[in-house]
Amino acid sequence: MTKRCLIMAGGTGGHVFPGLAVANALRDEGWDIQWLGTPERMEAQVVPKYDFPIHFIPVKGLRGKGLGARIKGAFALVKSLLSARRIIRRINPDVVVGFGGYASGPGGVAAKSLGIPVIIHEQNAAAGMTNKLLSKIAHKVLLGFEDAKAQFVKVKNKVHVVGNPVRDDIWEVQQKSQENSGEQSADKTLNMLVVGGSLGAQVLNDVVPQVCSALKGLSIRHQCGKGNAKTVEQTYANTGSVHIDSARSVSKSADVVVSDFIDDMAAAYEWADFIVCRAGALTVSEVAAAGRAAIFVPLPHAVDDHQTKNAQSLVKHNAAIMIAQSVLKENLGQSVRNWIQHPSDCLKMGELARECASPNATQNVVSHIKLVVGEGD
Repeated sequence: MTKRCLIMAGGTGGHVFPGLAVANALRDEGWDIQWLGTPERMEAQVVPKYDFPIHFIPVKGLRGKGLGARIKGAFALVKSLLSARRIIRRINPDVVVGFGGYASGPGGVAAKSLGIPVIIHEQNAAAGMTNKLLSKIAHKVLLGFEDAKAQFVKVKNKVHVVGNPVRDDIWEVQQKSQENSGEQSADKTLNMLVVGGSLGAQVLNDVVPQVCSALKGLSIRHQCGKGNAKTVEQTYANTGSVHIDSARSVSKSADVVVSDFIDDMAAAYEWADFIVCRAGALTVSEVAAAGRAAIFVPLPHAVDDHQTKNAQSLVKHNAAIMIAQSVLKENLGQSVRNWIQHPSDCLKMGELARECASPNATQNVVSHIKLVVGEGD
């Protein structure tokens, strides 16, 4: 009989894409995959493109709201729980797997109330509130980072560090890096990839052009977020030091290419010698999988400072550099200049990042799912 898994993930790519990696792996093994999410977040647009049926419940986050809003939110949460319970009863999955996002909370509780086993996967080194609560009722608690174990001491018998699932095309970048290792020459122009995410990172858009435009021996591809390209291009142009490629194609020979989005992240990682970026869990895991050196600039107001803790998972192994946003302008130039002058150091850091990657993360999650439903060894 075909096994059925309900994936709960939404809100950001950091939740959705690991869920998709596992969903695709299970489907390849003959499983029926269903998805639970919210209609206003990115899962509503992304998941259907992969041909997975998606079901929606009305739910919003509660953290940081005023008392009145929290009371109102509590009633809404009950409504979401009942909605999730109706959907899950109808789908009747063999197992429910939560990767985070607003739907995971009510979905996990609803599944437990119906006697359906629940597995959660925490991508960040600092666990989110929803997963901390769900860990008490989950059959298994799967972690992307070793450092997160300390937050689940009370359920330590359920905890397994499996890594963060990453898309196959990113792992192919890692393989190409291994095949081409040692080809870095002392006079090679270094390729710097700046990644700000879908909304962009204002500090990267402001500081990188000012600091890096005048550096010789550097090509830059800067992903700046929706609607920001013209402004960032002008910031680079104002330095008078670079040739801007208005075609915004990575294949051009310009000093700087600026774009709102990058459609093919695997190709971008392959082009890059190093990355300057935030430190979301998925980004950190992809950087490691691609085997690229990175300068992480954690979002300073991230919940529980989880981006700093994510970055530390590589930094503590000398596999990445971390610069606080408050001192980015003062420190970024020296780090980049060091790599331009000593490109072998950049290459070595990428190799160390590869050693920190979790190449079996997707299959690790799949194996735990099978164990819960009685298919595993």
